[in-house]
Amino acid sequence: MTNIAMIAHACTRQVHRLDIVANNIANVDTPGFKAERLYFSRIRPRGTGARSVLKEIAVTDYSPGVIRKTDNSLDLAILGKGFFVIQTKSGLAYTRDGRFTLNRDRELVTQKGDYVLGKSGKVVITGNNIKIAGNGVITVDGNEIDRLRVVDFRKPSALLRLGNNLYQDPNGSAGPKPERNPEIQSGYIESSNVQAIKEMVKLIDIQRSFEFYQKLIQTVQDQNRLSTNSIGQLK
Repeated sequence: MTNIAMIAHACTRQVHRLDIVANNIANVDTPGFKAERLYFSRIRPRGTGARSVLKEIAVTDYSPGVIRKTDNSLDLAILGKGFFVIQTKSGLAYTRDGRFTLNRDRELVTQKGDYVLGKSGKVVITGNNIKIAGNGVITVDGNEIDRLRVVDFRKPSALLRLGNNLYQDPNGSAGPKPERNPEIQSGYIESSNVQAIKEMVKLIDIQRSFEFYQKLIQTVQDQNRLSTNSIGQLK
């Protein structure tokens, strides 16, 4: 691999870093959003004499965000582990974004209109006095109507990002399990766990890396040009 090609590969890695950092920064104010981290690991492929390669590994940081008060009874935050279970057009999904509302049919839905599931399926609320207890039990006008489904995962790193702050476990590799004793706080939402200052520092580091690689490419090109001229003069 030529020097230019090696530098180009390094630039490509920085582009991937930039994509992830930019997405984290864009979601710094998105409730329940979980930051993504990009790591590089040197892997040796199978086979005798195979050279090790640098592999990119994107990892989601599931650490909790700050809990913020809203006084909206349909805003829900999970304290500790767990995800709300959502029914989308492409199947079950999971989220920590508890900004819920009611649609025209009085069904509990996400901001995008996907159904929030309870133990009995879709949650339908026909009364006015809505209370959601810390264990997820929903009462309306004093009557218990359902209990929110909350699940945890044995291997959350296997979850796939679906978009709109949702995650999916298409083949069950994340190991979903019911969270039997969830801690839910009504009237609150969980903020994004993105730390803006840290992400901005990463952004500056990426910018400096690009500047360095640009100068390096220019230096290699100048050296190649001098080498070519020298060979020409020898002839």
